[in-house]
Amino acid sequence: MNLRKVIPIYNSKELFLYEIIEDYKNEEAPEEKKKIADSLCALIWSSANKRRLCKKSVRFHIPEKLADTDTGRVFTAWSEVEYTGYKSMTKDENWHSILRQKVNNIYTRYFDREVILDKKYMDLLKTPKRLYYEWISGMDMEPATLTDLIDDAMDMAAKEKVRLQKEKMDLSWHDYKITVNGFIKKCLDNCKLIEEYEDSSLLTTRLDLLTEDHFYTAYFCKTLEQYFRNYQKQYYGLRRGHQNRYTRCIQCGALIEKTNNRIRYCRTCSRQLNQKEAKNRMRTYRRNRRYFLENQDSCR
Repeated sequence: MNLRKVIPIYNSKELFLYEIIEDYKNEEAPEEKKKIADSLCALIWSSANKRRLCKKSVRFHIPEKLADTDTGRVFTAWSEVEYTGYKSMTKDENWHSILRQKVNNIYTRYFDREVILDKKYMDLLKTPKRLYYEWISGMDMEPATLTDLIDDAMDMAAKEKVRLQKEKMDLSWHDYKITVNGFIKKCLDNCKLIEEYEDSSLLTTRLDLLTEDHFYTAYFCKTLEQYFRNYQKQYYGLRRGHQNRYTRCIQCGALIEKTNNRIRYCRTCSRQLNQKEAKNRMRTYRRNRRYFLENQDSCR
């Protein structure tokens, strides 16, 4: 295959994904396969579907007649609670926009500490709104008690956010792009052409409702997700296995293997905790020893 003629075509976003994959799988020269893979990566990164963060809020409207009460004034102060969100979906149906959305979402989920959308955290942020609807449904609420409830919920939300931020991994956007490029090339190497599947008749029937690009796009999205799950285990130095169970260190948020129900800390935090407890025990021993010697001298 003459890549001098083929590679420039890959700059066109009208090209089908299955065409690139077929060219890659049918090419034998390693340097030319690399050029095709690089072109595929370039198409994904040049997509207009960029990763975007945005300010969102949990809000509710308080009628003027309710806002002019002691309880209503408390709710008015919390009628809009902001948090950081992101664009998680795309309306574009082309394959490079869909793959770019998947790449964006993976980075946000695993690496971006600004975006925390965990259910427990979001439920805490929704506390003022929930209490407001309980109030207008007839539940009596004293302003002082209501203020304490909301303040406690916001404090818990702040602590929960810090805890969840610790669970994110460290990786710059630049290094992330390099990692993704490597995974995309692995996807190309491991991907099968449709005609290579054993039960091609069943697959062909399914493709009556989908296109080949739908098939390959779904494959890339699913495989990239799995690669980053494995990346996370490798990042924390964990073994990979279908039967392995994992949990989080309650101190630093690191992912750890759950070998028993009592494990709560990673090795680093466990060692630091043991050293701290050993110092405290030694300090207590010396203090008690000093007290014993002083009292012994006074008794003589």
